[in-house]
Amino acid sequence: MTSRSQVERHQAALSAFGDFVLNNADLDDILTEACRHVARGLDVELAKVIEIDCSNDTGLVRAGVGWRPGIVGQERVSLSEKSSEAFAIEEERPVISNDISREDRFEFPQFLIDHGVAALVNVPIFLPERVPFGLLQVDAREPREFGDRDIHFLKTYAMILGPVIDRHRTAAALKIADGRLKLIENARAYVMIVSDADDRITDWLAGSEEILGWSADEAIGRPTEMIFTDEDRSANVPEDELARASDSGSTINRRWHQRRDGSRVFLDGQTIAVRDSCGNLTGYLKIAQDVTERVQTELALRESENRFRQFGEASQDILWMRDAQTLQWQYLTPAFENIYGLSRHDALEGNDFDNWIDMILEEDRALVLDAIKRVRAGNHVTFDYRIRRPLDGSIRWLRNTDFPLTDAQGNVTLIGGVGHDMTELRKTELRLKVLMEGIPQLVWRADKNGDWTWSSPQWSEYTGYSREDSKGDGWLQAFHPDDHAAARSAWTEALSTGNFAVEARIRNVSSQDYRWFQTRALPVRNHGGSIVEWLGTSTDIHQLHELQGRQQVLVAELQHRTRNLMAVVQSMSQKTIRASADLADFKDRFGHRLEALSRVQALLSRLNDSDRITFDELIDAELRALDGRVGQVILDGPDGVRLRSSTVQTLAMALHELATNAIKHGALSQPAAKLHISWSLLCDPGSEYPLLRIDWREMGVTMPPDVAQRPGGHGRELIEQALPYQLDAKTSFTLHPDGVHCTILLPVSAN
Repeated sequence: MTSRSQVERHQAALSAFGDFVLNNADLDDILTEACRHVARGLDVELAKVIEIDCSNDTGLVRAGVGWRPGIVGQERVSLSEKSSEAFAIEEERPVISNDISREDRFEFPQFLIDHGVAALVNVPIFLPERVPFGLLQVDAREPREFGDRDIHFLKTYAMILGPVIDRHRTAAALKIADGRLKLIENARAYVMIVSDADDRITDWLAGSEEILGWSADEAIGRPTEMIFTDEDRSANVPEDELARASDSGSTINRRWHQRRDGSRVFLDGQTIAVRDSCGNLTGYLKIAQDVTERVQTELALRESENRFRQFGEASQDILWMRDAQTLQWQYLTPAFENIYGLSRHDALEGNDFDNWIDMILEEDRALVLDAIKRVRAGNHVTFDYRIRRPLDGSIRWLRNTDFPLTDAQGNVTLIGGVGHDMTELRKTELRLKVLMEGIPQLVWRADKNGDWTWSSPQWSEYTGYSREDSKGDGWLQAFHPDDHAAARSAWTEALSTGNFAVEARIRNVSSQDYRWFQTRALPVRNHGGSIVEWLGTSTDIHQLHELQGRQQVLVAELQHRTRNLMAVVQSMSQKTIRASADLADFKDRFGHRLEALSRVQALLSRLNDSDRITFDELIDAELRALDGRVGQVILDGPDGVRLRSSTVQTLAMALHELATNAIKHGALSQPAAKLHISWSLLCDPGSEYPLLRIDWREMGVTMPPDVAQRPGGHGRELIEQALPYQLDAKTSFTLHPDGVHCTILLPVSAN
């Protein structure tokens, strides 16, 4: 096959596969179609996709073409150290066996031999963050030399499959059902740019915006050279890259690029020439992963390998390395001494592995030895165990994270590890357990259908129903019968909305009283988004319910008072209009009366339910508004005479009218005059309420000669008519030659 025909075949396979991916949502179909196109592109009969199963160190033949029944979906391959598949994943590069009969590096599964496989290529498939998914494998029935174009073709397929698989996994986990989205739009860890044959951008997928900064609107229509650095553009790197991709089908694109804000990002990927079924160039696909952090890390490590040791020396965790064969420590940080209470010199004497095992509690040794065995076999392990410090005999909890370090051939030569002191965390977990069992909430769990499977000790203590009694729908026994329907209805709604909430009454076994509880639960979901169980609590809100009831009463009382106050203002305005000579006179009179009313309301607003305004507070509030004339006023009476709330407003207005009259015409309008206000508390044998007697007397006032002939105003009407009618008071109002004398006798609150 000529080079050009081979490239055309590869491009046709890529193009056909791309069309298939965009029109198919089933991952198994996509993987099978990929195998079919790969086999056709490399002119072989057999191809397959192997998915890693980390639980048992095997790989499942997830999809394939050319295999006998019983292989795809069932057959597994070992990922042991003699496996070509494991080697490819570990090395993160393709593994080529041109003739497996002469291959001494690996052992091959029997089903490959049974199918007559003579040569193969393994190419790793990686998800974002370089997480290995599995391998794309091509198998030939005769020895064969796989060339660079073959390898590039397979790597391109594997690189495309990574985000495709990741997208399907994401869709399965998040239940994304919008079929209009492009299949690879969720691969946000990748830059994916599609351009036309002139390299003008036509598609700017979601990962591109997140990584590079330009929005799709800003990028579409511009050449892809905009993401290259200034020095690369000056050196014609963008044009050279497109030329190589056009000639060979694809080319590596691994270099620094430029973001919209001018910062740099390191992309690792490929530029792929896209052709139609006739082999005509239709555009380019750039697909690359942001590996900036990894590259920067590599640069930092190359700059100073000594920083790791400096970090180890300063770390509070124990960092160490062991020889994988002898298990003797080769490196141990100072944190060991603080945690184990033993110097490193003493710890490294003799057989240090045996010395270490001796410090581990006997009941934990089997777990530790098994973990060491697994890491020597190439596994990463994390395990918790206890040690007894030789220094003081105290017990400490440790968590080790151990991992294999391999040589170029994949053999485990060293074991690295990090030991973290978990003692305080364990104590915290114990305290948290005690706290959970001591919180006032009643805690419970239910299965996906709402049937209880567990309840906390608090539930049993409060309701009297044991964990077994409460399972299923037994918990309803503790609910008030009138609330059963609401609880069942809430569960029915929760199964569709994913949120359970109901307010219901629960009986206390000790008092046999029902109290209001807010019962809520949230679902626990699996990776597929399905509900597997519910976690819930019941919180006592009885006091809140009572407060809400009280609030309703207070609102009703406020509405009642507001209506009464508006009626008072309306009546006061009408009477003031009738008594006013003009608008200015009305404004002055009405303003003062509103101020008096406002002072009363201010006093009332500060009261609690059981509080009352006292007469001395009321008269003091009125006198403070006399503009410096208090020196002419004599007060005589006891403190603390409590007024009935219903009388305060009307009585205050009467006092205001008396004070206003005194300022305008009476004792407070003449410097030589005096105003004497006295009050006393009297007992009324015929009533449960005592009587307050108020005596308002002006002295030394020079009265006008015609004062007795003047008609009474609003104030006198209020005293002589409104007080007796509204407050059941007895009043008198007399104009003496030296001033006004007014008495008021009215019921007040009992002390």
